[in-house]
Amino acid sequence: MLEEEIKNEIKKCSRCALCVQNCPIYEIKKDENNTPRGLICKLNGFEKNILSEKEIKKDLKICLNCTKCKTNCPSKINTTLIFALKNAYFSPSKISQRVLLLLKILPLKILYFFNIFKHRKTKKTKSKISYFKGCVSKAQHKTTFLDNLYSNCDFSCCALPYLTSGDIKNYNKAKEKNTKIIKNSSLVVFDCASCLSTVKQYDTLDDNDKNKLIYFSSLIKKAKLKENSKYKNKTVTFHKPCHLDEKEFLKIENLLNSLENINYKRLENYEDCCGFGGSYFLFHPIISTKIALKKAKNIKKTNPDLILTICPSCTFGLRFNGLLSFNFKKIMEFRDFFENEIEI
Repeated sequence: MLEEEIKNEIKKCSRCALCVQNCPIYEIKKDENNTPRGLICKLNGFEKNILSEKEIKKDLKICLNCTKCKTNCPSKINTTLIFALKNAYFSPSKISQRVLLLLKILPLKILYFFNIFKHRKTKKTKSKISYFKGCVSKAQHKTTFLDNLYSNCDFSCCALPYLTSGDIKNYNKAKEKNTKIIKNSSLVVFDCASCLSTVKQYDTLDDNDKNKLIYFSSLIKKAKLKENSKYKNKTVTFHKPCHLDEKEFLKIENLLNSLENINYKRLENYEDCCGFGGSYFLFHPIISTKIALKKAKNIKKTNPDLILTICPSCTFGLRFNGLLSFNFKKIMEFRDFFENEIEI
């Protein structure tokens, strides 16, 4: 997104406040400065030389990048992308970017180190369908059933950590590498909502390319619970990650409802953020914990035997919820649920 495009996007804001009422940060802080509308107003003030960088930078960094403002915006303003690019503009220091990014991916580096000797079995496939394997699965050295079904094309990181830390150079590098693979694929399947949401924002992809990007569950026509499944006649629920589109959530929910011998129950306030936000909890622990506590209360009300989600970050976040509330429920990624408990 070019500077002129950002200015035009800012001008589209009608100040309707739909973003405010859906912003999890505003719900905690009750400060208009931290809302998308407030940030848009401040950026508009900066463009008119009314406000300085100093008066904006701190508030920009509080953004959770949950995309709820973008999803609920009637003007379709790509707010989170604007805030990330402006954050990079106001904090151009390469050293600070590298330090921030290192802190963000440090947990993954540690995970990778401890799993480096893990034995992996992967079948080679010539499928024209590509599997976009996320950083967490790579760091775990985890072989999934998707590795064996589809081509693992060695995609780069989706680049969300680069974007949110202001490292636009490496964001563009990862974006261009992934774009080449996508253009040479008939379809690309994802098992992570954040990865799919980020890749769909690439300005290097046209509409035809973006139509190739789907969740693995979209290819599953028939499914049934295994006879020996430990979740037979148990209550199962699903946490909707912030980056998961509502239509896609309903498709997943319909798939779970179609399974026999499982009691699917919609999670109370299923769309509420888990509070984890990737590495957000490292930099804003108080805000993150308050959001997580609210989510933990919703889980207690629903009282499931198993909580599913389609984002590794949310998986960690939901486990954090359980730790905060002493409500230890089994958390499982949607992909792992299908691999271990479902016959396809």
